[in-house]
Amino acid sequence: MKDLGLAIWKGLLFFQKWFMIVAGFIVTVLVFVEVLLRYVFGSPLFGVEEMVCLIAMWLYFIGASYGAYERSHIKAELVHLWFKTSRSHAFISTISSSITFFLCVLMIKWSYPYFIWGLKKGETSQALLLPMVLSQSAIFFGSILMSLYFLVELVDHIRESLGKAPVFKESSEEEA
Repeated sequence: MKDLGLAIWKGLLFFQKWFMIVAGFIVTVLVFVEVLLRYVFGSPLFGVEEMVCLIAMWLYFIGASYGAYERSHIKAELVHLWFKTSRSHAFISTISSSITFFLCVLMIKWSYPYFIWGLKKGETSQALLLPMVLSQSAIFFGSILMSLYFLVELVDHIRESLGKAPVFKESSEEEA
């Protein structure tokens, strides 16, 4: 069971990495082609902006979740200036991680009705008639992934504040 969980964990991370690489490449190529066609040849390609927006939404939220996994998300920490011991720093980090996790769960709570509304409404984009829920769902699924990774970070900070070794921190640093 532990091996299955580890395989799912690593598979999810592998998928996220490759998605970011492929999506970043596609967005770059689409923007380059659009700029070239519009400003050099004077004839823009129909629907490119919609494709870029769709892919970019997923890229942003998969990237944000991967940043949460790597613990490289943006933080403004001055805690180390006031709290010198690693245990007190871990306690403050536990509070910070609790707030972050709570806000992410709140984001799931807010994005779920939006996702369901998008499914029911059946809106489509203007040019390519793509279902709008394709881009709207990125918020919901990205929030789930971020919450998972922030929960893992919270567990590690709780363990560190209790004087125990973190469970996940070393494994996430080995992946990088």
